[in-house]
Amino acid sequence: MAELNLPMRRAAGRGSGMRGSVPPHPALNWEDLLTFAAALVVFVSVAVAIQQARWVPGMPPVVPTTLGGLLIGLFAARARLHALVLHPIALALGALLVLLMVQSYADGISVQDRIADVRFRMVEWFHVVRSGDISNDNLPFVTLVHTCAFLTTYLAAWSIYRWRNAWLAVIAGGVVLFASVSLQKGDPGGAVVVFVFGSILLVARTYLQKNQARWRREGVDYPDFVSLNALQVAVLAAGALIAVAWVAPLGVRQSTADRALSTFADPLDSRTEDLVRLFHNVNSGRGAPLHSFGSTMPIKGDVKLGTSVLFEVTSPQAGLIRATSYDEYTGAGWKSTGRLARRVEGSDLAELPPDAVYKLRSVSILNVTARSDTDVILTAGTPVGTNVDAYVDTPRAMEGDIERMRARGGFGDGDTYNAIGSESTASADDLRSAGTGYPDWVTERYLQLPDDLPGRVADEARRVAGGAGSPYDVAAAVEAYIRSFPYNTSVPATPPKRDAVDFFLFDLKAGYFDYQATAMAVMLRTLKVPARVAVGFALDPGEVVETRYTVRKNDAYTWVEVFFPGYGWVNFNPTQDRPAGGAGGIGAGTIVGENFEMPSLEDLFPIEDDFENPIPDDVNEALNEPPVRASEPPWFLLWGLAVVLGLAALALLSVRVAWNWGLRGLEGPVRLWARTQRLAGWAGLSGPHTETPREWSRRVGESVREEESAATLAKAYETARYSRPDTNSPTASSEAKVAYARLRNTLLKHIVRRGRQGPPPPN
Repeated sequence: MAELNLPMRRAAGRGSGMRGSVPPHPALNWEDLLTFAAALVVFVSVAVAIQQARWVPGMPPVVPTTLGGLLIGLFAARARLHALVLHPIALALGALLVLLMVQSYADGISVQDRIADVRFRMVEWFHVVRSGDISNDNLPFVTLVHTCAFLTTYLAAWSIYRWRNAWLAVIAGGVVLFASVSLQKGDPGGAVVVFVFGSILLVARTYLQKNQARWRREGVDYPDFVSLNALQVAVLAAGALIAVAWVAPLGVRQSTADRALSTFADPLDSRTEDLVRLFHNVNSGRGAPLHSFGSTMPIKGDVKLGTSVLFEVTSPQAGLIRATSYDEYTGAGWKSTGRLARRVEGSDLAELPPDAVYKLRSVSILNVTARSDTDVILTAGTPVGTNVDAYVDTPRAMEGDIERMRARGGFGDGDTYNAIGSESTASADDLRSAGTGYPDWVTERYLQLPDDLPGRVADEARRVAGGAGSPYDVAAAVEAYIRSFPYNTSVPATPPKRDAVDFFLFDLKAGYFDYQATAMAVMLRTLKVPARVAVGFALDPGEVVETRYTVRKNDAYTWVEVFFPGYGWVNFNPTQDRPAGGAGGIGAGTIVGENFEMPSLEDLFPIEDDFENPIPDDVNEALNEPPVRASEPPWFLLWGLAVVLGLAALALLSVRVAWNWGLRGLEGPVRLWARTQRLAGWAGLSGPHTETPREWSRRVGESVREEESAATLAKAYETARYSRPDTNSPTASSEAKVAYARLRNTLLKHIVRRGRQGPPPPN
C-alpha cells in the first residue's frame, strides 16, 4: 500500500451538504455574503476611526471608499480573467472612485471645476516634492488617505476571496487603525473593539471556507449549515474574549493599551523631515513636537502642543534657548540652505577659521539633560561650543557663524551635556551706531525673499518703519508693530497659494510665534535689514526648581535674530506673550563675562599651547567636563529581538518535531518514502488508502512533473520494504536519495504555491 500511516482523507463521495467542484464564477452565495459581512465590520471600523481622528477639517468620508474597495476586490477575485488583466481594470476603477471622493474637497462650483482643481494642485504638489519646498495644501494628504483606504481594502478582498487568507487583511487593517488611534488623545473608543470582534469572525470564516473547499475535493461529508453553527461559536468566542479583556483590572488594561499605542505613536511622532514639510497642516491630537529642528520649518495652523518633558535645563534666569536658525523664506515656511556640516570633537572647534570678531557679547553656559531621544544641542544665544562630539552646521560662505550644533551620537533619556552660547550686551546707542556695512555673506544669505511675495507686505513694512534712521530703529519699530497682534495658537494654517506673511498681516491679524517671527524677519528683509528666524524653547518661570527648568513640548518658541556689523546677531521677540528683545538680550544662561569682546573662534579654542586664552576658567571647565551618558540600552528592542529569536527557535523545533513524528525506527528508502508521503499530504496530493506505491508514484509524479524521480523512489521503497535484506544495493539507496531530493524540493514549491493557482470553487 502507498501509505505507512493512517489515511488523511475519506473515500471520495458527495454528501447532502456538498456541491461538486465547478469552475469559478462571479456569482455570490450566502457563504460569500457572510464573509463579506465580517470583512465589512473590520474595515468600516478602520474607516470610522480615521474619520473620527479629524486629521484634516472637512475631509471627505472614508467609508464609501472603503466599501468600494471591498466590492471591487470581491468581484475581481471571483472573476475568471487573469490577474494581469484584472488588476489594471480594478486600479482604474479605484482611481476613479478616489477622484470622485476627493473632488468634493477641492475648490470650484461644478464637478468639472473641482476635478480640474485637484489636477492642478496635485501637479503643484509634485513640484514641491521634487524641489524640497514646503506645502501648505491638505488636498494631497486627503488624496493619500483615500488612496491607501482603497488599496488596503482591495488587496484585503483579493486575499480573502482569491487566497482564502484573512491574516493579510487583518494585519493591514490593524496597522492603519492603531496608527490612527495612537496619534489621537483619549480612549480609542469602540473602533478597536469592533475591529477585534470583526477580525475574529473574518479569520474564522476564511478558515472554515478553506476547509470546506478541501472537504469538497476529498469528498468529505459535512452538514449543510456548518457555516451558521461555526458563526455562532465564533461570535460567542469573540464576545467572551472581549468581555474578559474589558472586565480585567483597569490598571492592567490601561498600561497594556498605553504600551500598544506608544509602539505605534512613537515612530509617528518623530516624523521624518519630508513628511513634516509636505503634510505639516495635518492635525495630531497627541501633540507632536511643533519644530523638528531639521532643514525645514513649516508654518502650521491650529497648533496643539503636548506637555511631554523634553529637556531639563540649568539656568539662573528664564529666557530663550536656541536650537537652530533658518535663512530662506518660501512663502509657506522656512528652509536652511547652503550649509556646511563639520565633524568636531567635544570641546574642540579649532578647525573653524577666525572670520568673526564681535564686540560687547557675553558667554553663557547651559547644562542640559535630555528627557527624550534627540540630537539637538541647545544654547543660550548664538552657538559657540559644547563638550560632546558634534556636527557643526555653518553657512558655506562663512564657516565661523554656527547656525546649528547636533550631537554625533545623539542623546537618550538622562544624557547630560554643557553648551556654550554668545549673546549681545550692546546698548541701543551701540547698535544704532553699527551702520550698514554688512559683509557680503550676510547680504547674500539673509536678504532673500520669494519672487511672488505680495507687494503690500513691503508697503506695510515701509509704513511701519516710517522715518527710522538706523537699522536698529527699523527693527525696534517692526518688533513693536508685530507685538500689537494678539497671541493665538488656534489660528488656521495659511491657505494654498497664499503667502503666510500676507495672510497673517491682512487676514488673520493674530497668530503665534511662528507667524510673528516670520512676519518680522520678512518685513525687515524688504527694508534691507538682514534677519533670520531662530527656533528653540522659552524657559517657563513656572517650571523651575531652584535653577533647574523643565522644558516641555508646549515651551516651543520662535524669535528673530538681526545682524549688526561689529556686534553680530541680536535677538528680537515680536510675540507679545514674552518680553521684547533688542538691546540687552533676552536669552538664558549662566553669564560668565559681561561686556566682553568676542574673540575669534580660533581664539576661543586655540591650537597653540602658549596662547593666552581670554575666556574665563568657567567656560573652559564646562567645555572639558565629560558629558554624562545615563541612557539605558534599548531594552525594548533587545527584548523584542530576544522574543523574535525565541519564537523562531520554537517554530523550528516544532517543524522538526512534526517532520520526524512517527518516523522512529524507519531507515533508508522506507524513511525517505514516509517523508515524501508526508510532504505530498501537505501539498494536497495524498491519495486513497488502497493506492499502491506505483500508482502513487504515477499520480504524484505526473502532478508535479517528476515522474522519473517518483518511480525511482517507489521502486526503492518496494525493494527495501518487501525484498530480502541481502537484495538491497548501495546504488539503489543512492539513487533513492537523489530522487527524494528532487521530489522534496518540487513538493515544497508546490506547498508554497498551494491555494494560489486560481480562485477556489464556490460552495
